[in-house]
Amino acid sequence: MVSLDTEVVNDLKSKVNIADLISQYVALSRTGKNYIGLCPFHGEKTPSFNVNAEKGFYHCFGCGRSGDAIEFLKEYNQVGFVDAVKELADFAGVTLNISDDREEKNNPNAPLFEINNQAARLYNILLMSTELGERARKYLEERGITDDVIKRFNIGLAPEENDFIFKNLSNKFDEEIMAKSGLFHFSNNKVFDAFTNRIMFPITNEYGQTIGFSGRKWQENDDSKAKYINTSATTIFDKSYELWNLDKAKPTISKQHEVYLMEGFMDVIASYKAGINNVVASMGTALTEKHVRRLKQMAKKFVLVYDGDSAGQNAIYKAIDLIGESAVQIVKVPEGLDPDEYSKNYGLKGLSALMETGRIQPIEFLIDYLRPENLANLQTQLDFIEQISPMIAKLPSITAQDAYIRKLVEILPDFEYNQVEQAVNLRRENMTITDHPVSNLDASSLTESFTDENDYSSLESVMPVDFEEAYYENNVKTQQTYRRSESAQVVQPSVQVPKLSRSEKAEEMLLHRMIYHSSVLKKFSQDENFRFVHKRYQDLFDKILLEAMVYEQIDESHLASELSDEERSLFYQIISLDLPDTASSQEINDLVSIFSNEMEQIKFEELIQQLATAEKAGNKERVLELTLQIINQNEKIMIIFY
Repeated sequence: MVSLDTEVVNDLKSKVNIADLISQYVALSRTGKNYIGLCPFHGEKTPSFNVNAEKGFYHCFGCGRSGDAIEFLKEYNQVGFVDAVKELADFAGVTLNISDDREEKNNPNAPLFEINNQAARLYNILLMSTELGERARKYLEERGITDDVIKRFNIGLAPEENDFIFKNLSNKFDEEIMAKSGLFHFSNNKVFDAFTNRIMFPITNEYGQTIGFSGRKWQENDDSKAKYINTSATTIFDKSYELWNLDKAKPTISKQHEVYLMEGFMDVIASYKAGINNVVASMGTALTEKHVRRLKQMAKKFVLVYDGDSAGQNAIYKAIDLIGESAVQIVKVPEGLDPDEYSKNYGLKGLSALMETGRIQPIEFLIDYLRPENLANLQTQLDFIEQISPMIAKLPSITAQDAYIRKLVEILPDFEYNQVEQAVNLRRENMTITDHPVSNLDASSLTESFTDENDYSSLESVMPVDFEEAYYENNVKTQQTYRRSESAQVVQPSVQVPKLSRSEKAEEMLLHRMIYHSSVLKKFSQDENFRFVHKRYQDLFDKILLEAMVYEQIDESHLASELSDEERSLFYQIISLDLPDTASSQEINDLVSIFSNEMEQIKFEELIQQLATAEKAGNKERVLELTLQIINQNEKIMIIFY
């Protein structure tokens, strides 16, 4: 039996030409060293899917998907790691004796799955075949739960007897399994069923095995306080990890890469009846990091459809923070209703339309959610602008930024459009340099250590480079247009890359040099004053440096496996740059100069914003101080550019 350790997997990948593998699924055309084609992971007409056979990775400049041969097979075929390795081994003609834990017969939790599965069957039989069950089905029918829904979700009924499950299962399972199952309570040497007189919703894992239950009270004379009670934590049931309906929703989530997140069973059932299948519920508990981490393995977009009351809105706010704004959309259910109530008031078509077309972006939700009650206070307004303006600045659409700036202006009594716009402009996407304010950095300190031509004596010398737009476009070779061969009539498309500022391009090129030239990385790592302008590049630089320090070299595949999804996509985008093999000291210094000069401009804009705030507050002493700083900073910028 072969263990799937790193050495075995890397050896397997080394035996495969990734372009040959992917060409089985995607039509690829060669362009320079790389291959390009239409991305299989998102719809597009202009090819942006780039395959680098030499380095063994793919990267889509359109949707950002990236990875090696195994990651491609996992993503394309929607399979797990072990299955992807098996497929790759078959393609390479390599025989591996691989064991899959799911196929192990001696699963220590098998009896726990079995006792819960049998309990679910008994609860369902009681609901569907008894007089008490008939009354319960009438109650469920009034709630919109049909026999079809009961069958799909295996809904059942626990009777008022306190030992129904115990009497039926005690002779089939030993005491240890019963004690660990979560189905019973033990008191005074007696055993009682954990659920009595409840509508039973089985909770299944992603493979459809019953791992627990949630019981809902349904009779008017039931004076128990809790509407729902859940199985207590067991070896196989962790409420902070499990999501209801994941086993049934997983195929659609994996196909669409999108998941709806709700709070309860009835909301999921209403969505199913409305024809929406990629829905899961966190079963009334708060969304956790475990939930999010699990769903991110199959979904790229999260649509939050929580209750419209204050508790539901608070849950949305926390979920946005947990998931990340870029991956979230929100369906704000009106009138304080939950999705199930909305479907009853406006019909299943109404709920379907709301979930499909009623989505809003996180920033729209946050503007309303974070809006202060007392907007007569000037400082409160300033604080609100400080909260919201960075969010607006992250939006890629200028039109969207303008719309949200106007929305803020409508709310704020003491601010005009240009003032809010200025606050947004100062917080352009990722312009924060780690935790250090720009005003505390001197851009000249970034380049003063790199003026010696001998700094990079270990690199071959090349002619100094002009870092205007033409350099990036000509050397990176990513903005070619379609070319049609007159003889063969074959379209030869090229990769389309995101539009980047001059500074962003320089930062990506410098990171590329650091990855492939250890002397460049070493030099910058020794300078405490050096920082990238954009936070995403600084964060990646830190990870690259850590990799080099721990392993004494940079292994692309290993480093990529240590990065988050967004970082990995950025990493592959950078190593996709087709730069010359050699670099000079002049090139490195020119790159640094580009974004160090941008720091000075940011510093100037920050001072302008501080001046506007000081004038608004009537602080004459501060106004004078800032005016002098602005004059000095402006002179520094004039020297740089002229």
